[in-house]
Amino acid sequence: MKQQTLHRIFLPILLFILVLITYWTIFSTAKLPGGDMSDTVSQGYPFMTFTEEAIREGHLPHWNPYVFCGIPFYSSFSAPVFYPVRGLLMLLTGAEGTIRFLFPIQMFLAGIFAWLFLGSLKVSRWGRIIGAVAYATAPWANTLFYAGHGSKMICWSYLPLLLFAAERWMTTRRGLFIAIGGFALGMQALSSHPQMVLYSSGALLIWFIFRLFTKNDFLRNRIGGASIGFILILVLGITISAVQLLPGYNFSKYSTRGEDLSIDQAASYSLPPEESFTMLFPHLFGYRHGFRDSSISNVHLYFGRLGLRLSSEFTGVLIFLLALASFFGVKNKYRWPFLAIILSGLIISWGGYTPVFGLLYKVIPVFRKLRAPHMAAFLTTAGIAFSSGLGFDALFKEKSVFSKKFMYGTAVFTGICIVLYLAADPLITALQNGWWTRNGLPSSAGFESVVDARINLASPDFLRAAGIGIVLSALLFLKSSKHKIVISGIIITLFASAELISVDRDFQVFSRQTDIEVIYPPNLGLTEDVGSGRLFPGGNEFVPLYIRSVSGYHAAKTASAEMLQKSLISELSIRQTAFTAYSNGGQILTYAEFRNAVIQQYTMEDQALADTIRARLPMTPQPRLFFAEGYTILDEEQIETALTSEYNPQEITILEGNPGLPSNLNISSASAEFREDGSERISILTDNPTDGLLVLADTWYPNWLVFVDGKPAELLRANGWMRAVTVPSGSHYVEFLFDSSDVDRGLLITLCGLAAACILIGLDILGKRQRRKYEEG
Repeated sequence: MKQQTLHRIFLPILLFILVLITYWTIFSTAKLPGGDMSDTVSQGYPFMTFTEEAIREGHLPHWNPYVFCGIPFYSSFSAPVFYPVRGLLMLLTGAEGTIRFLFPIQMFLAGIFAWLFLGSLKVSRWGRIIGAVAYATAPWANTLFYAGHGSKMICWSYLPLLLFAAERWMTTRRGLFIAIGGFALGMQALSSHPQMVLYSSGALLIWFIFRLFTKNDFLRNRIGGASIGFILILVLGITISAVQLLPGYNFSKYSTRGEDLSIDQAASYSLPPEESFTMLFPHLFGYRHGFRDSSISNVHLYFGRLGLRLSSEFTGVLIFLLALASFFGVKNKYRWPFLAIILSGLIISWGGYTPVFGLLYKVIPVFRKLRAPHMAAFLTTAGIAFSSGLGFDALFKEKSVFSKKFMYGTAVFTGICIVLYLAADPLITALQNGWWTRNGLPSSAGFESVVDARINLASPDFLRAAGIGIVLSALLFLKSSKHKIVISGIIITLFASAELISVDRDFQVFSRQTDIEVIYPPNLGLTEDVGSGRLFPGGNEFVPLYIRSVSGYHAAKTASAEMLQKSLISELSIRQTAFTAYSNGGQILTYAEFRNAVIQQYTMEDQALADTIRARLPMTPQPRLFFAEGYTILDEEQIETALTSEYNPQEITILEGNPGLPSNLNISSASAEFREDGSERISILTDNPTDGLLVLADTWYPNWLVFVDGKPAELLRANGWMRAVTVPSGSHYVEFLFDSSDVDRGLLITLCGLAAACILIGLDILGKRQRRKYEEG
């Protein structure tokens, strides 16, 4: 009994130790994660603090008014707090704790779920341990800590649970596993990374398809069961995550990806095929971006074609060799679905470097909405990690001549790695010379220090791989008894962990600060200069300071916000954003100082042009709230052209439809002032002598509702991106309210999905009890 208990708690204890080692800095210091090129600093902290404040006030942050003149927030997958781990961390530890502890928790869950999955495949105890450790410590997921891509890490950790549910459904037809699969897919979707959910669903489909062919009676018994399982898991997962997916879907129709990306845009950030070798040799093409030791004389040590290297596809040499053994060892029905998952992820990750992606782009509509196909490599690295457990069994558990043959193959691999180590100098030089040639740059001449650094990075990889080959060959040579299996399992676990965790920790960067407020210190002078207007260009770092910015950093923007950004090509078009302060390299200018600086610059070049600018550029900044003097009606194409011209919206506001007002409006004594200027509620007091057009220079989005004296009014889209409403003559109370009812509807569907999962589990338990009674009776 004690031995069984020890076996049960061994893996959790081992995983806890590995998590502690991997993220030791998190647990032993108060340092905050984040580097110069990390989304953690540029987006994570500002958005998390904004989310934290909203939650503590008792509501979701549906709209962020502080970047891009306002953008949807929750529906753009920026506040995925309905994922339970992230939500609980936010409630218990705030923004800082959420960012610090999400990765360690998900690493632990990934190992547990991988253990369950490999157990469903009848992998031996040590095979399960090695596969679980390989998956939990995998650099593809853990090196994302630097980039701050926690949503990808969440999706990674639930993939084995999803496949576990699929396998158990195929062998038992129990509703319990539909519930588990729907839960796993739902958690992935709630993490707010649709692209990873798509790839995981693809892996699920591959697993079901290949498992059909494991028996001769598949046509009679298995096609229906597999199809039902796949559909039910997919539907249940979507239902459970509807609270995020429904508003996200509504947002997508108005986002920059509402229309299809071009083939070049969709294929951007493809994984160059040659960089697949980094799964074995992580430093082959240099290493990382944004680290102090990642450049020499401002030349990046990474020289591959990916563009940015913010994470690693390294699988571990020992794990890769074990996975290789699973495909060439004794016949195993699971090697084919794993191989299909590995190859599918690899081919998709190569993206635009192969004709396959072009076919996917044409045939599957969703591929026209996504970019960065290199993320599909997570399927490849996941499949390799899982297969290592099967490979261990093929080499050490089975009694066959294959172990000896593989030992010889490993010896050959070791010899190749030694040759690569000896030839590292000319090899790396040739690789980077080819890269420079492709980019139209000079050869390595004059960059000797950079070349030496790259060689010094890559050459130890070859030597380490040779050493791993020797270790595996020695274990195979000494294999003779069951007792040796335990020793081999321990040694492989230790060596694999050492390989993987060292790379994981290489991608951990921490700031000197120990408090988010220190990263974004308050600037009262800047706050006063901006006032109720905006900072140009500004960015996410001003969100914690409650300073509105014209620009920012966010992958998901509305088309209207993108239209605004494209229009910022002249001083007058910049003024349309209602900016009141200008930021340039730390120097802050008020609008008046900015205007004078612009005129002085033109005066130095052309006095006549300076006089023209002086006449065109008003003395005062455009307010965020104003009555337009007149309007004109243009179609969408004309509006885009007009936005890049120099016009003043206060004088002529552009509309898409007729507001039912005279073209010239009497605003001589009209006034409008903010009564409440919140994130999702803006109330205004107006007084105008005649019917007028009230314009709010905040980003238009259809979820904004407008009321005049409590009665619904039509929300108009003004100047391509602003909000407007017609206001009758006299004194009135105008309200702009954000409609978040789609989140409420999504939450209701989510609760129904969770209830359905509970019913499936309950029916399964009840059925199991009845079967037991029947058997006993």
